[in-house]
Amino acid sequence: MTTTLTAPSPLVAAGPAWPGDWSTFWPDMVIGCVTGLIIGLALWLLQIWADQRHSRKVARRVSLRIVQPLLLVLQRPSYTQGFSEISALPRTHRAALSLIEQSDLDDWHEELATELTETLRDYRSRLWTLQADAGDLEQAVERWFTVHRTSPVVREWVEARLLGASEDYLRAMVRAEDEYAPIAAAGAQIVSSRLVRKHARAYGHALRRADRTRQDLMPILIENVRRSANR
Repeated sequence: MTTTLTAPSPLVAAGPAWPGDWSTFWPDMVIGCVTGLIIGLALWLLQIWADQRHSRKVARRVSLRIVQPLLLVLQRPSYTQGFSEISALPRTHRAALSLIEQSDLDDWHEELATELTETLRDYRSRLWTLQADAGDLEQAVERWFTVHRTSPVVREWVEARLLGASEDYLRAMVRAEDEYAPIAAAGAQIVSSRLVRKHARAYGHALRRADRTRQDLMPILIENVRRSANR
């Protein structure tokens, strides 16, 4: 009996037909992109809402801490004015600067910048400049009295004159009427010296700018308080 050997047939790997089924690829991609955009937009809006809520909280906290107290300080009438210390700010400006520096004004402005925060920052800057110019003026006067020896009443007269005291106030500082003329002459010489006059002029400009900014700030504070009361 004869056996016939035949060559084995080659094995063909089983698998999906090529090309594959791409009929759902583009619809799935579009759905995925749209879903991602919707989720991203929702997260973005949620973050904006959270940031706005945080900004409102910061603004309200700082507003309660500074706006009404500052308005009371600026509205309080000043019946007397001190003329004995050049480096000290006028009473109203000094109290206002203390309130502003103790608040979180910069955080408030960074979170929610408004006309109020801009004006408050401008007022604070004016007061810092006034404070620096007052210190320079005091040093100029101190330098004069270090070199030239004069009576204490002359120094008091000079300080009062530089701070804007009236003629009646200056005369009231001197007990005897006949002593006023030499004291005023000595004081006028100091006031008219080049260095003192230079710093006195800078101090006067800084004081006027601070007063103008204070006047600009008042109606903004009043409007802010009214708006808060109506909420």
